[in-house]
Order: sequence, then C-alpha cells, then structure tokens
Amino acid sequence: MGRKRKESAWEEQAKQRLEEIYRAYGKLMMRVAMDILHQREDAEDAVQNSIISMARHMDVIGKAEDYRTVSYICTVVRHAAIDIYRKKGKQDASYEEVFTEPAGQFDLEQVICEEEGLGRIVAAINKLDAGYREVLSLFYLNELSPGEIADVLNRPYNTIRSQINRGRKLLRQSLKDF
Repeated sequence: MGRKRKESAWEEQAKQRLEEIYRAYGKLMMRVAMDILHQREDAEDAVQNSIISMARHMDVIGKAEDYRTVSYICTVVRHAAIDIYRKKGKQDASYEEVFTEPAGQFDLEQVICEEEGLGRIVAAINKLDAGYREVLSLFYLNELSPGEIADVLNRPYNTIRSQINRGRKLLRQSLKDF
C-alpha cells in the first residue's frame, strides 16, 4: 500500500513537471511543429505526441529553464512533427528540408556560449551535419544513452551508435581545428 502511494506521488510530480514545461514552452513547441507541418491540427497532434514521448523519459528532463531541457523539447517536437509529416504521405521531402530550423528559432549555441567550456563544444557540434548535430546534442548535452536517443528519434539503435561514433570523430577533428 505504501508503494502505491509512492508511485502515485511520483506520477503527480511528473505530471506537474510536464504541465510546467508546457506552460513555459507550449508556444515554442507549436512553432517548431508548425514550421514542419504548416497545419495547426497536425502541429497540435505533434505537440501532444511529444508530450507523451517526454513522459516516458522524465528522468532526462531537468528544470524547465535549463537550456538542455529546451534543446530536448525542440528535438522531441521536431521528430514528432516529422513522423506526422511522413505518415501524411509527404515522404518525397528530404530529411534536410524538413529538419532545417528557420532563422529566429531558439539558438542553442548562443545560450550555451555563456557557460565556460561548453561554448566551444557546442559551436563545433553545430558545425556538423544535421544528423550528427542532433544525435551528439542529445548524447553530450542532454546526456541520453544511445538507447534513449533511438527511442526519442525513432531510429534503430545500431544507427544511433554508428552516428555517435562517426560524429565523435568529426567532433574531435573539428575541435582540433578550433
């Protein structure tokens, strides 16, 4: 009986954190989804799907104002929107076309550059191709495991591991050139 109370207390706390995140970033989430889907109903579905996905990984989500949380939210929403886009039969668009962030979006590099040490790494990550940039951001900045990244991005585990390894090599080279 005590265990049941502990679980419901945890669930209540998780629900409150998700509500706090939605209140703080709901508009940003809709904007990210709308940039890909261009239809309000589909964007709302993407936001809802991303909240469900985030609920499965509450241990990854930090404080609402943390830049890692914002980066994670944008990535999850972007992938939920891409999934809806693909399911609608618009598979002829390239990944780069759908993935590209328009100007004026949340600039992760600018926020992180204020913190010592991370600015250089983030700048190097942001110079990589979109696929590597996304996977390495989740791996290094959000500290997700390859399995969690595969779940969030809806990609095979081995693909994620390969992208992390290749991205690390590119990142090392980029940091040497800095």
